Amino acid sequence: MAVTNRPGETPSAIAGPSLLGARTTFTNSTFVGVHETEDDCDLIIRTNNGRAFYCTISPSHFHRSPELTDQYFKCLHLLRSGEEEQDDFYIEDAYNWLLKLFEPLVAQLAPSSSTIPEDGRPTLSQYLFPPYFVCGLEAADEVPRPYETETREHGWADPALAVKDDILTDLDQWAKSYHPSDVEIIYNRPEDVLIKRPNKVLVDAHAKKELTTLKAIAMAQIPPPPEAWICRLHGVVRDGEKLIGMLFVWIDTKGVLSKARADQSSPDLRKRWKTQISTSLEKLHQKGIIWGDVKAENVLIDREDNAWIIDFGGSYTPGWVDKEKAGTLAGDAQGLAKILDILH
Repeated sequence: MAVTNRPGETPSAIAGPSLLGARTTFTNSTFVGVHETEDDCDLIIRTNNGRAFYCTISPSHFHRSPELTDQYFKCLHLLRSGEEEQDDFYIEDAYNWLLKLFEPLVAQLAPSSSTIPEDGRPTLSQYLFPPYFVCGLEAADEVPRPYETETREHGWADPALAVKDDILTDLDQWAKSYHPSDVEIIYNRPEDVLIKRPNKVLVDAHAKKELTTLKAIAMAQIPPPPEAWICRLHGVVRDGEKLIGMLFVWIDTKGVLSKARADQSSPDLRKRWKTQISTSLEKLHQKGIIWGDVKAENVLIDREDNAWIIDFGGSYTPGWVDKEKAGTLAGDAQGLAKILDILH
C-alpha cells in the first residue's frame, strides 16, 4: 500500500482534515471476502475512532431463521457475481445489511474515544495495525446475535511484506525510509478518517519489480516536468525488515485517461497529452527502462491537464499488450499505439 505526499513535504507535514467528534461511526464500504464454494463470508468493519472488527458469518449457525438465511444468501450471491445489482438489490444494500448484523456489538466494544489526539492526524500505522476484535455471528428465531470470539487470529493477510536482507540493504542506498507511524494520511472528508483506504493500493506481488524500475528511474536522473511526466518515488514505508508501502511524489490528479475523457477534450489538449506521453516514454527507453503495463488507465491527468505515466509493477493488461510482448520495447510500443489511437 502506498500513500502519496505533496511535493517538498515529508509525510509528517501532510495536511489533513479535522476529526469527527466523540460519536462512533461505521462505514458501508466494508471489506468483504466470499468463498467460491463455501457459504461463509468474512468482512472487516472499521470505525472512525480507529478500531477494526474482523467478522465471520456462517449460515450453519443460523437456527430456525429461514428469512435471515434467505437474505444472507441473497447478499452472498450478489457478492459472488461481481455485479453491481441483481433484481434491484444493489451491492451497497448487501454491504449495509451485513454491516447491520454487527452494529450492536461494534457500538458496545468500540469506545467513543478516538485513538488520534484531537490536534493530531491519523497515521498509516493506525490504519494498518488498529486495535481489533474478532467476531462471529449466530442466530435463532430470526434474531442475529453477534459475539466476540476468544481467538485473536483473524485470518486476513499481514499488510507488511517480508523481503530479503539484500533488498533492504539496496533500498538503504537509494531510497529514504519511513516508519508507518511517521506517515500521516490525508482524508478529504472527516467522516472517512481511519475508515477509507489511503489513496493508492499496491499489490504485494508487484513490489519488487516496481521498486527495481523506480530505482532505475531515480538512478537515471530522468529530468522532471516539463521534459518527462513520470511518477516518482519519494520513499518507502518500512517496519524493521518488512516493507509496507511506497510513498510517491504527489500528483494532484483529476482522473485517469480514458476514451470518454479524450472524446470530451479539445484537439489541442489531446495533442498535448500525446506529446507528453510519447516523450516521457521515450525518456524511459533512452535509459533502458520499460514501462510494462502500458494502458490508458495508467496515465494520470492532473488538474493542470498534464498527462503522467504511472505504475511500473511489471504486469500487463490483455487488450493493450500481448502476453508474449509484455515487459519489452515492442510491448511498450504496442500499448502506446493504442493510447495514441484514443487520442487521435
